[in-house]
This record gives sequence, structure tokens and C-alpha cells, in this order.
Amino acid sequence: MNYNILSKIGNARLAFALAFTVWLPGAVRAAEADKGANDMLEMQHITTQAQAEALKPGDSMSMTCTKCKDVMVQKVTTGNAHVKMMTVGEKTTCAVCGGTVEVVATGNGEGKNAEVKHVCSKCGDDAMFCSATKSGAGAAKDMGKMKM
Repeated sequence: MNYNILSKIGNARLAFALAFTVWLPGAVRAAEADKGANDMLEMQHITTQAQAEALKPGDSMSMTCTKCKDVMVQKVTTGNAHVKMMTVGEKTTCAVCGGTVEVVATGNGEGKNAEVKHVCSKCGDDAMFCSATKSGAGAAKDMGKMKM
């Protein structure tokens, strides 16, 4: 009879340990997800070359296609390579669909303040958009300082 009681206690401990082992990783992931929610970046939609030129080294720009789900992210450096993403007439090839993406003026604004759109030969003219975020910006207050 002594053996049965110890066996039952052993089984209870085993069951508790198993339940704890299954529960703990989920609790840790949930805590990390809550923490990560505060670390989310807020992207600001940009539509002009002037907005791209206003970005500082360390900021980032992205061009996203809603059709083929391609997202190209470019870190802003002291050069102006990122500005080409917003310069009328510039072309690039989409890595996902293989289409030619051309920067086209919409007719709103002039010069560097002219609004542009990105037209993909395969996905169409309303499929792509550009966004930017400030370096280290995890909160909307940092994005508010960005003149766009």
C-alpha cells in the first residue's frame, strides 16, 4: 500500500511537471509578444521625392507591392540611392513577379514636391506604395517630427 501512495504522488508530480513544461513556453511567448507590441515601428506613407530627400542616415524606406507581396527595404545612407525610389522615370525590376516598376508623376505638385506612384508592368499602377521610418523610432511621437 505504501508503494501505491508513492506511485500516485509520483504520477501527480509528473503530471504537474508536464503541465508546467507545456504552459511555460506559451507564457514566455505571450510576455515577449506584449513587449514586442511596444517595439513596433510606425511607417509613414511617402509620396514625393522631397520626402525621401528629407530622410536622414539610419532611417529606412520601403516599397511594398500589395499584389505580389514583395517588400523592398532600403536603409538610408549619406548617399542618395534611396531617393531613386521616388525619382520620376526611375525603373527597377520586381524580384517576385519580374515586372518592371517605373516611378511616374501623378500630376499633383511640381518638381521634387510632385506626387509619384509606382507602376508595375505585371501588378498594375495601384499595387505599390512607399513608406519610411525614422532610425530607432518605435513610437508614433518620433514619426510626428518627420516633415512629410
